[in-house]
Amino acid sequence: MRLPVPSRRFLLAAALPALLLAGAACGDGPDPVPTPTPTPDASQFGPAPKLGGNILKVYPEHGSTVTQASTRSPDPSRPGGICAEVSFEGTPQYGQWFRMAVDGVEVTDRLTWVIPTRDQPQNGRVCYAPPEGLQPGKHEAALAVQDPLNPNAPTKQVVGWAFMVSE
Repeated sequence: MRLPVPSRRFLLAAALPALLLAGAACGDGPDPVPTPTPTPDASQFGPAPKLGGNILKVYPEHGSTVTQASTRSPDPSRPGGICAEVSFEGTPQYGQWFRMAVDGVEVTDRLTWVIPTRDQPQNGRVCYAPPEGLQPGKHEAALAVQDPLNPNAPTKQVVGWAFMVSE
């Protein structure tokens, strides 16, 4: 069966981009400049967390993109990484009430706290920063406020958020 002339032109026009791509992939020239991946919009991360109560702010912010270097903490006296500003209102044991998970793994025993005073602190900052930082890609974090003396008591507050890490 022979195709009419307009159909043959259409097939040639449709096949031309594929032929050009195949030729480019064969090493006939310099490698193309990599195209950066666009930062996803915040809607791809789900709804923003509700802050307030004991968890006042979270970093990196929900839906944001940060560098891998910013997820490390080279100076322990000025921790960085995944952080939250918290209020100790209604938490008599202060930092013991806070538990963190990153990408589904509990990291509470590796948290760094910055508390401005030892005498009845009102607020503090808690951070998790693995020495190697987080791998590039999407990450999720959660911070829970729970009575450490009564694990069966209802959780007072849970905040979850997601963000991207770039190289």
